[in-house]
Amino acid sequence: MKHIFMWIFMLFASITFSQIKITGTVTDKNSGEKLPVVSVTNQQGNGTTTDENGSYTINVNSSTDILTFSYLGYKTKKTTVGNRIVINISLEEDETNLNEIVVTALGLNRKTKELGYVVQELKAKELTEVKTANFLDNLSGKLAGVTISQGATGVGSSSKITIRGEASFSNNNPLFIVDGTPINNNTVFNFTDESANGFQEIDFGNGAMEVNPDDIESVTVLKGPSAAALYGTRASNGVIVIKTKDGSKKKGLGISINSSVTLDSPFRLPKFQNKYGQGNGGNFAYANGDGAGVNDEITYSWGPKLDIGNLIPQFDSPVTLADGTVVRGGDTSLYSGNTITPTLFKSNPNNLKDFYQTGVTTINNISINNNFEKGSYRLSFTDLDSESIIPGVNLERKTVALKANFNPTERTRITSTINYVNSSSDNRPSNGYGSENVNYSLVAWGQDL
Repeated sequence: MKHIFMWIFMLFASITFSQIKITGTVTDKNSGEKLPVVSVTNQQGNGTTTDENGSYTINVNSSTDILTFSYLGYKTKKTTVGNRIVINISLEEDETNLNEIVVTALGLNRKTKELGYVVQELKAKELTEVKTANFLDNLSGKLAGVTISQGATGVGSSSKITIRGEASFSNNNPLFIVDGTPINNNTVFNFTDESANGFQEIDFGNGAMEVNPDDIESVTVLKGPSAAALYGTRASNGVIVIKTKDGSKKKGLGISINSSVTLDSPFRLPKFQNKYGQGNGGNFAYANGDGAGVNDEITYSWGPKLDIGNLIPQFDSPVTLADGTVVRGGDTSLYSGNTITPTLFKSNPNNLKDFYQTGVTTINNISINNNFEKGSYRLSFTDLDSESIIPGVNLERKTVALKANFNPTERTRITSTINYVNSSSDNRPSNGYGSENVNYSLVAWGQDL
């Protein structure tokens, strides 16, 4: 056993001592300056960084090992060790992102490497791959430090957007700028009863949701106070700068047609018990739904047991009128003062699932653009028709957009932007805590309904 342990020890020692020590310096290819904090890793995932003089030291297992050198703003470089023990590397600047042009304050175009603050930009393709009725939902998960909360009432509801967290109890909306024009993004509510203190508020959406994704060329997010300084106090929560398409990308006349269809369904439904039905204290009998029966004004499931053969008067039980006519369900006024025949008290486990429907959203767009010697223009029409997962809730929106550029001289540029939006809905659901919110009412349903 002593000999075995000795051989094992010598084997590991030989592996350890067989490692090759590599040293070197990393410099800038153009200026020759030494680069500190450059990441140097081998194939096994072991790594180090260069010091303030650009020097590094790393161990590799064999001459076939590959070293990877990576540094922010520079192209990553890989090299095989070979027979070398000193490897000096020069890295080349990566100008792919450094030369990117973004729209900043007041419509100015700047290179990102010239800015002293953080900006992020999304191009049109990233916004229109999967279209939504509210273009803010397309920004979700694509911008660092930007949080998007989709509207709780579905089609046509407001989506909440915050940049770098909540900063106020009242208003955290960033300022929206579309081709230099500010847009009010505050949510519009309508109170059907002022005495309800907001319990019957209806969400009519916010300003940013009316921006048509098919007309957007780019979205630039200005996050910090220094980035939004030129817009003043309105930009205290950041700025979303939107630039629309103008038809100058391609020469000559062009026509573009695109359509999209999106299907929606509830992602997850609450789980309910199916042991007890409507009522309270184990008792229930329907009369008129307003307290004339036994706990019939209560929708909560604290009533008798379900599926055990109980015969109980219910809202859809047969009603015998004075003339002997038998009706069933529908007009609840017939229940009062007439005879209700008890029916089987049984569970309806799919009542919530059966209520919701498959939502369908169709978006059709046609645009005409022309780029000529002295300017360009783009005219587009977009038709959106969206049916919610809640029956009867819908949104229809028609958008006409025209953007024209005219360059009479080399130093003169005239730009005109016209947008017409016609948004309508047959019904918008109520929002917040209260029986007017259909989702709230459904959760409180008895499992026998």
